[in-house]
Amino acid sequence: MTDYNNTRNPKSDNYSPKDQTFDRQAPDNQVLNTQRVNDQTAKVTVNNHADNHSATLWLIDDDAALRLILADTFEDAGLTVISFTQAQAAWTRLNDILQQPESAEPLPDVILTDIRMPMMDGLSFSDWVHRNFPKLPIVIMTAHSDLTSAINSYQTGAFEYLPKPFDLDDAVATIYKAINYQPNRATSPNVTGSDIDVTPDSASNKAAVSEAATKPISITRPVSKMHPSAHSEPEIKTDTQLAPQAQPQAQSNPSGIIGQSQAMQTVFRAIGRLAHSPITVLITGESGTGKELVASALHQHSPRKQQPFIALNMAAIPHDLIESELFGHEKGAFTGATTTRQGRFEQANGGTLFLDEIGDMPFSTQTRLLRVLANGEFYRVGGQQPVKVDVRIIAATHQNLEELVKLGRFREDLFYRLNVIRLPLPPLRTRREDILALAIYFMQRAAEQMNTTPKQLHPATMQIMQSFEWRGNVRQLENVCLWLTVMATGDTVMVDDLPPELLEHSPVKPQLRQPSASAQETIQDQHHYAGADILHEGFESQNWQQALAIWAEQSLQEGETDILQTATPEFERILLTAALKHSGGKKIAAANLLGWGRNTLTRKLQQLDIPS
Repeated sequence: MTDYNNTRNPKSDNYSPKDQTFDRQAPDNQVLNTQRVNDQTAKVTVNNHADNHSATLWLIDDDAALRLILADTFEDAGLTVISFTQAQAAWTRLNDILQQPESAEPLPDVILTDIRMPMMDGLSFSDWVHRNFPKLPIVIMTAHSDLTSAINSYQTGAFEYLPKPFDLDDAVATIYKAINYQPNRATSPNVTGSDIDVTPDSASNKAAVSEAATKPISITRPVSKMHPSAHSEPEIKTDTQLAPQAQPQAQSNPSGIIGQSQAMQTVFRAIGRLAHSPITVLITGESGTGKELVASALHQHSPRKQQPFIALNMAAIPHDLIESELFGHEKGAFTGATTTRQGRFEQANGGTLFLDEIGDMPFSTQTRLLRVLANGEFYRVGGQQPVKVDVRIIAATHQNLEELVKLGRFREDLFYRLNVIRLPLPPLRTRREDILALAIYFMQRAAEQMNTTPKQLHPATMQIMQSFEWRGNVRQLENVCLWLTVMATGDTVMVDDLPPELLEHSPVKPQLRQPSASAQETIQDQHHYAGADILHEGFESQNWQQALAIWAEQSLQEGETDILQTATPEFERILLTAALKHSGGKKIAAANLLGWGRNTLTRKLQQLDIPS
């Protein structure tokens, strides 16, 4: 059983990778060798290359700063890195290898590429590589980390999908896994890959990719220019030619699943991997977390998407009718059965059957469901002939099925049949960074339902909503947004417009609330900041989040752009200065206080021109 979860434990970054070597003893049957390079860095080599040839990573990204940081990280991890500013250049070199098998040009061991780039996007590049070099692993990274991007990445044959910002530790570990995934790779007659089994003994700089510098940095290595052969060029799709199933859709959200948090990125990756598989999936999570949306997304992105998706809630059906509902009945099977009726299994034949609240299924019905899962056959109620169906089962529950098994209320053998892949969904209170995007989405959808203009959420209102516990999860948030659309007066939802249950449990102090427009104008007059001055003054009468929200709203109303680029350096400057002061100027201690690595802090000191 594979359990998708969001447990990560990246290693500490308070060291320099160049001071570390990969000296772990490998078993004889493994082909990993590590060598000292210039007495400083461990080099990862493979047994079918020369001893001094390290595993090769092709890095493709049009962001020069990010490209430099990643290249340094992977080189410190013992890899040879060849960088490209765009996918078209990498495609040119691969196409040359494809057209000239006798060429001495080696294939990389793994490719790491961004999605959105000029001329050719990463998805079409990945699709072409997968068709022509099916055993060459590609890892896709993107800042547009929605469900569509995750699914499209896996559909193009990507080995893994990394949503930005990601930790460099995780990126290194993913690249090692990708290299290790390809035993005895042979993608062209004269070009062979590698079989690597590597586990990093220590992480490289623990720094989110979003910390990359924004100033232009030149590419780390020159790339020779090659011209693709004429007959291969039409196979490549550019941004404007990309097929609908591969085109990123940053603005659209057909699935209704929203989330930028790390927990939701884990869910997106799981959906991307599981969509094309017929394996039974058990979705767990509290009520209101979106289990049916996830089940629907699994179906809509699967080969069965043209066939029916049937959802059935076990808790909503009387126990004496569940068997008839699931398996159908023959005419005369019981009183009132005047005609033969197909059950949900037959209606979902060829498609997907979603059994919600599976923990509420009667014990007797569990036995019949077990037979269907075993061989795809069942009997209608009162029937004599077996009915065979091809149905993918997706089950969901908010209950602890292991506890129900111990209590004798759920069959243990059925539990193991359903629990092939378990996909837990996080409660909303553990991913508060998604509340703002969800609230905006639900306010817009409610306005469409009511045929009105979407109402805006005041920053103080949003603060209360983000601090609320949301025991009903996303469903409760959706209902609150619908309530606000109907009941709130004016175009902006103020704190006093919130329903009583939010105000009663709000941790926000009453004096921080701004119930009226006149009070809001008074506060804005008192705190009229220009540029980044809001981050330096004016926090005497309100908390810094509220002051920052007011400044952002004012700046946008005044037509300013790039406000994040204005505020972020000042925000980092204040925190960095405070940490250095608190630590007495000790960089390592200040880095620990900020949750940065030493190298990250040094780079920030240089970027922000702060005396060290």
